[in-house]
Amino acid sequence: MTTSTGGAEEDKLTELDRLALLQEVDQRLRDLNINLSALEEDIRQREEELASRQTAVTTLRETRDQLEAQRADLERRLDEEGVAMKERRMRLNRVRTEKELQAVRREIEVGKEATQRMEAELLAAMEQLESTVRDLELAEAALAEIETPATSEISEKRERQQSLQSGAAEDKEARERLAGQLNRGLRVKYEQIFSRRGGLAVVEVRNGTCLGCHMHVPPQLFNEIQKTREVRQCPNCHRMLFWKPELDRGTEVGQ
Repeated sequence: MTTSTGGAEEDKLTELDRLALLQEVDQRLRDLNINLSALEEDIRQREEELASRQTAVTTLRETRDQLEAQRADLERRLDEEGVAMKERRMRLNRVRTEKELQAVRREIEVGKEATQRMEAELLAAMEQLESTVRDLELAEAALAEIETPATSEISEKRERQQSLQSGAAEDKEARERLAGQLNRGLRVKYEQIFSRRGGLAVVEVRNGTCLGCHMHVPPQLFNEIQKTREVRQCPNCHRMLFWKPELDRGTEVGQ
């Protein structure tokens, strides 16, 4: 079938010619949409992978900063408690009553307990900080490994998307023009078959066989298809049939 037409040539086309051309355009648009969907899915997966690694790095950095702040606070409190403990011990030498002595000793015991708790907390915080720093280094290395190539790949695929979408404009215009030239009922029938038959609504019949379903069509129907350019459908798959005499020279009308 003809692949492209324009101007006066388009006026000479039969409905079957227009259907064949419409199918070519629709197939290109269908393939385009499949490619665009695949690109979008690739981009989504790549962006999710990149975002996941970026989030991991950000979370670990926040945890590191919190642990460093916790360590600094505990070290400050320990220093303060150390100064307070010295002052309490000095007070032991100045007390004059048993009651005052017992009170200072109690303060010293409480201070020791507080110091032990803070030292345990500091040790745990430092161990956790050390582990977090190791995890952060690994996460930063994992991010650095894909960040540049992933960003480049996403950018390239976005550009590819835009290129495909831009290139589809001409096909969309051609489709509107061709569809508008068809009888509405015929166009609806074609669109239904195209949708139900995997994007193949108009097919060749050769040597009496429908190349859509590979079933033989009745001889009388095959003769009609050879004699006229009117739209005929395969009795088996209901696709619209056309005949190319140059590819079917062994078949003569009436055989």
